[in-house]
Amino acid sequence: MIFAFSYGVLETAIVYFNVGAARPILDLFDYFPFLDVNFPPGGRISSVAYESPALGNYLIAVSGWMFSYILTEKNNLYKFLPTLMVLFLTFFSGSRTAMATVGLQAVILFAIMYAMPQYRRTVTVGFGYVAIVAAIMLAANGENIVRSVDEKLKSLNFSQNLKKNVSNQSRFGMQYASLQVFKEHPVVGVGFGQEAYYTRFEYPGWAKKDNWEFKAMYLNKNFPSFPTSYNLYTRLLAETGIIGVLIWCFMIYLCIANSIRLFKTSKEYEKVLAFILLISFTGMSLNWLQTDFFRQYAFWLCFVIMIRLLALRQATQKELQGQSH
Repeated sequence: MIFAFSYGVLETAIVYFNVGAARPILDLFDYFPFLDVNFPPGGRISSVAYESPALGNYLIAVSGWMFSYILTEKNNLYKFLPTLMVLFLTFFSGSRTAMATVGLQAVILFAIMYAMPQYRRTVTVGFGYVAIVAAIMLAANGENIVRSVDEKLKSLNFSQNLKKNVSNQSRFGMQYASLQVFKEHPVVGVGFGQEAYYTRFEYPGWAKKDNWEFKAMYLNKNFPSFPTSYNLYTRLLAETGIIGVLIWCFMIYLCIANSIRLFKTSKEYEKVLAFILLISFTGMSLNWLQTDFFRQYAFWLCFVIMIRLLALRQATQKELQGQSH
């Protein structure tokens, strides 16, 4: 996170505030073999990721771990820094999904902490830090910040900019096509991996109109990549029907419910891990509303941690029962 944040701050200084002196410093990152310094178009940053949405996916995945420093770090000066790093990168990434999801994760964070009497003062201090950082940024370049906030808020109004934003057209068009396939095959769907063979006949005209993505990729038979669905839930509806999507949603429900139960009943480090799991599962399940792939590796890492915690809980209970007998 420190590495990604350092890159992101320099990138923000260049992209948002036109600080030319930051360019030669950022160019030093080119010496790392896994990086290729570039400046994304449209006034958005991508940090060490290859594009802004990928940075958003990363931030959603790590937010729970970064937020947990508020619970574990003893130094009041440092405990909020990881959270502020996540919020900073989320805002300047311009990723609509990340802003909405990380924002909700932050609300859950402060709601949990406020419900715990020992952390209520910490919540107040946290809001104070946010206010200080916001004041410094406004003082440094208030006009750019205000304009950027206004643009971010407008970008979240999907219905208003549906016809103006190619990305929104593609996302909602693909999801609409998936739902049309589901209507025709509602019980068990058309089978894993088969959706695109059916949705290509269901793309709505309003999504294809003046949309270069459909011409260059989704309707281009020579394009090597498989068309994306932009939503795992609508994809599952089309491919596995109502039965498959209910099974999937029930699994996510169990993940969140078990995280809450572990948080309420655990002590010390297990409680912190349960807190991380709750934040992470919530964020990544929402992130699947705009991605159609299962390979959110952070989700499955959290899934394994949850299984391990539940197994330890069960083993402890059996040991206590054995001692009582």
